Amino acid sequence: MTLATTLLAAALVMPSMPPPEYDDCEVITNCVLDASRGDAKMFALKIELDATSSNGVEVVFGRDADGDGLLSRTEETMSVGYDCGEWKVVNLLSGDKFSSAGTSGRTALDWKLRLNGNRTPRSLAVTVNGQPTFTQLATPPPFLFDPTWNAAKIIRRGQSDPNLQVVCSVDNIPLVIRLR
Repeated sequence: MTLATTLLAAALVMPSMPPPEYDDCEVITNCVLDASRGDAKMFALKIELDATSSNGVEVVFGRDADGDGLLSRTEETMSVGYDCGEWKVVNLLSGDKFSSAGTSGRTALDWKLRLNGNRTPRSLAVTVNGQPTFTQLATPPPFLFDPTWNAAKIIRRGQSDPNLQVVCSVDNIPLVIRLR
């Protein structure tokens, strides 16, 4: 007999995005994200796309302070994304930017930020196609997570469809118990 127990996360899964309306080929989707979970131990993000030198994606996190359902520039605090052939993490309040070389073709960024008991960043592990990246952020700065975030904005740029998938979750670390 096997018994498995897991504590489930509330996850943000990117909704389908509309086609571009204008020549600049930018498409924006705003999503609700609840980072306020009191027992949160992990902030996870996965971005998958068909990367080219002319397309990009950016996931922006922040607090929709005015409650209009849109994350405006003044409400944005941190972004993670792929642009012009490289992965980027940006502190949108200070302008500090961290970059890592990207690859073309199908590529996936897997982000696992562990949080302390007070929901501040403890350690970060990021891989792109299974290879470690952003190692300079292994001891993560505080801007990488804020429990007051309540919104995320996904921005897609470029003429070709990047076949984009974004999944984000704020959760405790799952506990799995197996009895035999």
